[in-house]
Amino acid sequence: MGLRTWLRNRVLGRPKATFEAAKTTRVNADFFRPQTSADASLIGDLAALRNAARALARDNAHAREIKRTYRVNVIGHRGIQLQPQIRVASGDDLDERRNRIVLEEWQRWCRADSCDVSGLNSFHGFELAIPGAWCESGEVFFRLVRRPFGRSKVPLALEIIEADRLDEHYTGPSDRPGHKWRMGIEINEWGRPTRYKFLVNHPGDYELGSRPSDAMHVIVDAADIIHCYGLPERVSQTRFEPLLTPAIVQAQALREYQKAHLTRKRVQSNQLGWIQTPDGLEGDAVLDNRRVVDSEAGQWFRLNPGEVPVAPDLGPEDTSYAEVIKDNLRTQAVGVGVNYSTLSGDFSEGSYASLRISVFENRDYWRMLHTAIIEQFHQKVFEAWLNAAVLSGALPSPTFDDFWFRSERYTYPHWQARSWGLLDTSKDISAFEKARELQLETHADQVNNYTGNDFRRTIDQIASERDYKQQRGLLMPIDDPSQLQ
Repeated sequence: MGLRTWLRNRVLGRPKATFEAAKTTRVNADFFRPQTSADASLIGDLAALRNAARALARDNAHAREIKRTYRVNVIGHRGIQLQPQIRVASGDDLDERRNRIVLEEWQRWCRADSCDVSGLNSFHGFELAIPGAWCESGEVFFRLVRRPFGRSKVPLALEIIEADRLDEHYTGPSDRPGHKWRMGIEINEWGRPTRYKFLVNHPGDYELGSRPSDAMHVIVDAADIIHCYGLPERVSQTRFEPLLTPAIVQAQALREYQKAHLTRKRVQSNQLGWIQTPDGLEGDAVLDNRRVVDSEAGQWFRLNPGEVPVAPDLGPEDTSYAEVIKDNLRTQAVGVGVNYSTLSGDFSEGSYASLRISVFENRDYWRMLHTAIIEQFHQKVFEAWLNAAVLSGALPSPTFDDFWFRSERYTYPHWQARSWGLLDTSKDISAFEKARELQLETHADQVNNYTGNDFRRTIDQIASERDYKQQRGLLMPIDDPSQLQ
């Protein structure tokens, strides 16, 4: 708020709210609505949100399921696969030889000893780490280290850096004109990142006795950093909150409710009753000023004169326990973008139609994340790898000599994300056939969407299998349409 606006409001009073949601009444007076930027809202809370999300992912079964669901649907068991699309110099046909060489060399580099500076993660391991980090930290960083590791000749490897090491409290002017530091990232006048300031040691690594360093920070040029953050919630965000954030309060409340409910049930199971007596507590069976009586199933006790058995009164039975659990999990599922049925493991209440609608809507969300991770991670790594591979001769000369003046020929591959099976196989396959007949979809699109495989390789494999079966005399009717007449 500017000085002129503040003075006007002091003199003339604040303009009355027109929208009902903008009014402050005694009913919503505790609804805090600050006018802050995305970064200003995050800077004081980011570390606490990360720690809370990680605590949930460690100890809470539903939070662990959310993290697992993101990994399964964003990456899957095969990962997001590279399919080079290099065309021949004089036409639109694919250059199969160059594509094969690029793919083979890429797969060789994707091994753990070559693509990871530590030798611990394969490229698929890095892929799986990204959606997991989105859930717990909101973001993750990769540093491009331009030297060869392991068996690959390509002088490039990745260092994965947890979000805690980028100092979100480092904010202020830069030593370079027109630049400023914002939550550990130096940006220019257009908001484009130019440098990153990482802590030398993880702020939570003191338990392992990390040796203190003379330097607190290490500065890395933006050209060597890949910042993966998924889908921003607000415009102009510099740093990003964990995806588990909307579920933190609900998950903690559910945990406390379940603890209270189970404690009550334990008391009901263990506390059989009391014996009321007119005299004081005496004798050997007295513990902590209470007379203790051990009981077993089928036992009867003879009470002394004046003693009266009293049943425990634990209040009314909690009959809404299951509904409270369901309502809480539905809220968590909506907040983190997963299906309630997947999160809870309860598929009993949804109809086939409702589950089908929910599944298809959710798959659109996963496809949005596919696009985000490909743009933020896969394509950037591939382009850096391609430059390093040509420079090092891993992609041999003279086959790839034109890369330096026709790089666009090589830098537009297809990235095949994971696909999903059919919900109703017979109906969906009939729908596929009808869509091809009406030319609403191509066969290639259907192969990619259903199996996640490359269409050309699929057709080549089918032809190869047919030839082999024909050689062995095992050709089936489906392989020879003439036999179906």
